[in-house]
Parts: sequence; structure tokens; C-alpha cells
Amino acid sequence: MRSRVAVIIRTKDRGRLLGRALDSVLGQTFSDWRIVIVNDGGSRAQVDDALEPRLSHIGDRLLRLDNEASLGMEAASNLGIRAVDSEFIAVHDDDDEWAPEFLATTVSYLEEHPSDGGVSVETEIVYERLTPAGRDVEERITFEPDLRDITLVDLLHYNRFVPISFLFRRSVYNELGGFDENLPVVGDWEFHLRFLVHHHIGLIKGRPLAFWNQRRAALSSEANSFIARTDEHQLYSLKVRDRLVREHAQAFGLGPLLYQRELLAVETGRLHQRLDEISRQQSEGTEQLARLVGDVEQIQRNVRAASQPLPLRALRSVRRRLRERGERQRSLALHTSREHAVVHSAGSLGKQQRIAVLGDVGQHEYHVGDEAMTHAAIAALRKRGYEKFVVLTHDVGQTSGLYGLPAAPRPEVPWNPFERHQLLQEVKHLLDGGPATERAADVVRSFQDAFSGCSTLLLAGGGNLTSQYGGLLFERLAAIRVAHSMGLKVVVSGQTVGPVLTGPDRDEAAEALRLCNVVGSRERHTHDLLTSMDVESVQVLDDAAFFSEGVDVDASALPPSGYIAATFAPGSGAMPREDYHRHMARLLDLAYEHLQLPILLLPHVSTFGARDGDQECHAAIARLCTAPDIRVLEQRPAEETAALTANAELVISSRYHPVIFGLSAGVPVLPVAVDYYGEARIGGALESWGLKPLLRSLRHLGDGNDAKWVNSVIGQRAEIRDHLQQHGRELKAFHVGWWDAVAAALNTGSMAETLIPIPAVTSNSALILEEAESQEAARLNASNEIAIGNLAQHTEWLQGELNQAAARPDHLGAGVAVIAQAGQKLLSRTPLPAAAKRFRTRVSR
Repeated sequence: MRSRVAVIIRTKDRGRLLGRALDSVLGQTFSDWRIVIVNDGGSRAQVDDALEPRLSHIGDRLLRLDNEASLGMEAASNLGIRAVDSEFIAVHDDDDEWAPEFLATTVSYLEEHPSDGGVSVETEIVYERLTPAGRDVEERITFEPDLRDITLVDLLHYNRFVPISFLFRRSVYNELGGFDENLPVVGDWEFHLRFLVHHHIGLIKGRPLAFWNQRRAALSSEANSFIARTDEHQLYSLKVRDRLVREHAQAFGLGPLLYQRELLAVETGRLHQRLDEISRQQSEGTEQLARLVGDVEQIQRNVRAASQPLPLRALRSVRRRLRERGERQRSLALHTSREHAVVHSAGSLGKQQRIAVLGDVGQHEYHVGDEAMTHAAIAALRKRGYEKFVVLTHDVGQTSGLYGLPAAPRPEVPWNPFERHQLLQEVKHLLDGGPATERAADVVRSFQDAFSGCSTLLLAGGGNLTSQYGGLLFERLAAIRVAHSMGLKVVVSGQTVGPVLTGPDRDEAAEALRLCNVVGSRERHTHDLLTSMDVESVQVLDDAAFFSEGVDVDASALPPSGYIAATFAPGSGAMPREDYHRHMARLLDLAYEHLQLPILLLPHVSTFGARDGDQECHAAIARLCTAPDIRVLEQRPAEETAALTANAELVISSRYHPVIFGLSAGVPVLPVAVDYYGEARIGGALESWGLKPLLRSLRHLGDGNDAKWVNSVIGQRAEIRDHLQQHGRELKAFHVGWWDAVAAALNTGSMAETLIPIPAVTSNSALILEEAESQEAARLNASNEIAIGNLAQHTEWLQGELNQAAARPDHLGAGVAVIAQAGQKLLSRTPLPAAAKRFRTRVSR
């Protein structure tokens, strides 16, 4: 059956919304249509329930397609469109609606405008809350009320119309080749851009004929992809822009793009100059107003003083002087110059010195890697005769119990880039002798109390010197500043720096790290980045390398034939969570097919006694596995988790430290990085062991080579074990030498010149490992993710500025109020000459 209009309805597990969408089509005054329902991997029963009461009205105007697995929104659209023949096409999302005249109006328009490829209508956004009885409408607003025409220029910024409002010709669809199925989101915007390059789209203004329904608080299947997948929209919007810019540059060169970018920078600079000028004028006006208010208040004080007895004025003068003296004393107490710091004697610089250790321990969710690095650093120094430590933590009681050492609380710090940068400037200003803000004083006091009696601050290893974890970055930069002001030595052990460091963060990190006595970088990427920042560092291994050695495991509780150890973080980068779980489950099933060994899912980050964090993620993955023996374990302490990982036959992980535990124990690993931050850290660790080609990222999964990668690694397990054991002895000797040098630096303040560089380990030529992509593609992906990270930081920075502006008091309004109040008081008081006369009379007595 051929109809003039094909209405494509994509749906997945949204039965009651689908019924409403069908009613929207059935209510059309135009009847020459056919519905194509594409059930994209969802419940068939829900589709049956939605169709059953409406089948008699739809008749033979229905085509139903059920996908066994989800193909994605754009693939579902293409499948439905290509399944029927029609003159016009409309994509009707299963949660949206039309007014009854939508099809009649849009079809008539395209008949009257044969040169237009499609037409859009006035659209209303309906914010709704679904209820058992139906829905409650919270708000209705017109979408793009100022839009007067649909132009390519407008759509270059963002999508100015949505699928529910759009009817287009099949001939244009065929010409363009359909929707891009590689885009999980923003596929309609990308299609609209290609559409407008070749064809005009009309716009029908007036009353709304399309209704874009949105649910702000809905979860799971009833959530809007536009709201629930905001981060993905931002990411794939950038990917589309990047692809199109590259295509333009390939065709026309970089000249026009460079000119436009420079023109934009110049105009933006002019705008900022104008804003700075306005801000300066406002500041000058505020200062003048403050002086005026001060003059008025002084007049008030003179009037009051002239009318008060002399003893009362003297008493108030003394009280004022005492208050000012107290303020000066508090300010001096907060100005932490070196003479107020602990002065260490020559004897206190030896093995008896006290060392403050800062690692990310005592978190709400127990973090195996962070705890392992802190344990390992303290154990390394204990082996070299150091016994006095204080551990900075978020949970003093827990940390004291786990480490058997004194613990001190860490300060609470902001995460917004703008707020933490402002606070860091206040801390630096205070340490330089300037006046103290209350929040800067709190930060400085916390660190001073923790460092009291210490000679050294040791920053245990980690991946915290990055803008992505801005609160932790601020904490370390502030700790270095306070420790340096107190005369402590500062040693930084194995750190990852970046890869995202925004302009202010990069400058502040470089400035603080130059104050440190020793800096250890745990991958070549970090070493090169620090060199570019003019910071000297030593490339080292992770602090927790070889951490599992000597830790006993209860063998009776382990599978006797061996096992596969796996750890997966909940974070899935740009990949939808469901797809991520499915891919990880496939890796586990492939490994089981080869080894026929039980799989132990070892949580790395979760709360003791609660099934959250990694445990929750593991349970979701386990439900998708076909392997018959897969066990979701409870959270265990760092030592036990490291030992369980080290005793496995194979390690599969999207987290960093399980890879570290496996490599240093000679266990083959299948590592997956969820983002470039993970690639920099895990890839750097693998590079140190000569196995960087083992790494795969999420973008490489599902490309048809999953099985090939797993087969390659498992098939060469013996060769990989030999490789790791051969080079493990050399790397361990280097690791021991590094901590010997750190121990020596605790006394001398500088690194021993005899420390040998980290051994350069190359892959065994007999080991066949295929790179997942070209170096050029890897560099492009890294650049894109860093750009996205910087953009996210910039967005948060602007939000911080907006928050501060919103909280800033209205000085002008307040000043006018004070002046008005002062004037009223002056008018209500005895005139000044009369007060002066009374004063002279009292003095003469």
C-alpha cells in the first residue's frame, strides 16, 4: 500500500507514550498516511498493548518492524523510511504530539511550494510530569519564538527546529543518503545541516501545530534523550563540527578558517575590553559612593559625639581601640611568615623527622588505588627507617584505624574552576602577608595544623593534578604553598599531570611544582608536559607498583583452577551506559570461552557494606554475561584487592590500578580506557612495561575486532608473562632506587644525582600486538578530548562568575539607602550648633 505520507515512529520500552503518539496520528484531519513503528530492541509486549485498542482505527495503514537489538535512533529512522514508499516523510518521536491540522497544513504548503524540500511549523515545548492517571503539565513555552525563517546560518549555531515539527520530501532524503547512523545523538541536526546546503526549508508561523514534550525529572526509558544525554549532545555536536571543518579545510585550505578565527578573537577581545571598562567605571562609582557614605556616617558620629557625655565618649574610644587591636592580632596570627613556622633543628632532619602524607584517602567511597598508593609510599619510607607520619584524610577515624598512624583532617575545597582559582589567589595573598579572608584562613589553618611539627610534605602518587578534578588540584597547590611558607620540604611521588590543564590551572600548577624539592612523573606524557612547563621531574613508576608482593591471600576461598580478575568503573565516557555494559560483558564472555575459568569481579571504588559504585556496575554487567561462573565480590581493602588481582590468570579492567597490579605481578592484561584521561594514565603505564599496544579505548570496541584483540592477548599469554617477568626485575630495581633517592632527599632536599633513568622497555619482537588506530588518529582524538575538557572547564568557570555576580550586593542601591537613612537621622536630630553649645556648657562644669 502506498500513502502520500510515511509517519516513522521510533520506540523502545515506552508503551504508554507510544499510545499517545498513535492517537496524535489518528487524530489528523489528513488521512492519506501510513504509520511505520520501529521497535528498536524494546519490549514487544508494550508495543502490542499500545496497538491493540487502536488497530481497528489504523486498519491496513500500519507497518511494524521489531529489532532484536537496538540499532540507535538514526538507524531506526532509516530502517523505517526505507521500508515504505511515500512522497513525504515525518519522523514522529514516540513521546511527542501533533495538532490535528499538522499533516494537512504541511502537505498543502509543500504542494504550493514545489521548490522547498521540507517545511517546519511553530512548535511548543510542553514540560510534563507523568502520573498514573496521565500527566500533569507544568509549563508551556514557545520554542524559538523569534525564528522568522529557517536558514543554514542559524543552524550552524544549534538546531533551531526539531523532528516532530518537520515534514520533508522523500526525494531529498534519497539525495542526501538518509541519517548518519554513526551518531547516537544530534543526528537530526546533522541531517538538517546537509539538507539546508542544497534545499530551502519553509516555516509556517502562527499557532503551534507540533508539541515537543519534555520531562525534566524523568529517569530511565521515560527520560528525554535531549535532557538525559546532555553530555553526549555536547560531545557529538563538537564531533560533527570538527568533521565538517576538516572537510572544508581539505577542500579550501585553512586560510579562511584562520582568518575567521582571528576575526572572532579580535571582536571578542574588543567586547572584553568594553566589559572591563564598564567594570572599572562601576568600581570607581562604587568607591565614590563609599566615600560619600563614609562622609555621611562621620557627620552622624560627630553629631552623636557632640551630644554625649565625655566619659561615655572616652569609654567608646577605648572599646574601639581594643577592637582594632584584636583585629590586628588575628591578622598577624593568620599571616604565616617563616618566623611563625616550625624551625627544625639539625637533629630533626634525620630518620626521626615527622612526614605529612597527602593522598586521596578517607573518601566516602573506599578507593583501592588511592589507598594503595598511600600505603605503598609509607611502607617504602618505613623500610628506610622513617617511622613518624601524619596522614591527611577526609575521615580521621577510618584512616587512623587502617594505617595505625595519626591522621589530620583536610580542608573542604571548591570544585568550580572560577571559585577555586579565586580562593587560591586569596590563599597566596594571605601567605604573602596580605589581609585574610575567612575562607582562605580556614584552608591555611587546616594545613598548618596538619603540618605542625613536620619537616616534609609527601604528596603520594595519583592522577589529581588535572583540571578535570579541580578540587583535588586546588588542594595540592594550596598544600604546597602552605608547606613551603612553613619551611617544609615538598616531595611529589608518582603523579599524572593533565592531560586537561586550563590556562590558569597550568600556570598555577607550574608555579607551585617549581617550589617542590622532588617531582616524580609516572608516565612519559606527564614528564614531557612538565618539561614544557619548565618543571624538573623524574619519570618513575606508580607508587603502588609491586604493592601486592608479600600479601597473603586465603587460597581456600579462591577457585582452585585459577580465575579471571575483572574491574570496571561506572563511568562510560561518551558511550551510553547500556552499550558500555554490553561491551564489557562481551569481553568477559570472550575471555571465558578461551580460558574456561571463573570470573571474579573485584570492586575498586565503592562503600563497604553497600552495593554502590563499582559493585553496582559489576552487577549490571554480570546480568548481561553468558559465562556460567561469574561472581560479583564485595569491596575489600587495598592489600587484599591487589593480591587477588595479582594472583589471577588474566586481568580485564577499565580502571588504572588493576592494570598496575597485574603488570607488576607478571599477569597478562586486557585494559580498556573510557576517555583520554584513562588513555594517558593506562597507556603510560603500559608504555613503561613495553606493552602500550595492548590498550583499547571505548571507540575501538564494537568495530568487529574485539574477538581478534582478546584472542591475540590470550593466545600469547605465555609470551606476555615471560616479557613481564624478564623486565619486572629491572623495573623493580629502578623502583627501589627511586625510593632510596626519595629517602635521601628527605634530609638533603634534593634528588641524588646517581639515580638512573627509568629503563627503556621495548616490546619483544616475537610478540604480535596490533595498534588499534593510526598515531595521527590517536593524536586527533586526544586533541578533541582535551578541547572538550577545556570547554567544560570554561563553561564551569563562566557559571562561577555568574554565581558570584548574582551573589554580589547591590552597592549602589545600598549606598542610596544609607544616604537616605542618614539624611532622615540628621533631620530628626538636634541641630549641630545647639549640640555644640550643650557640649561647651558640660565641659565648663
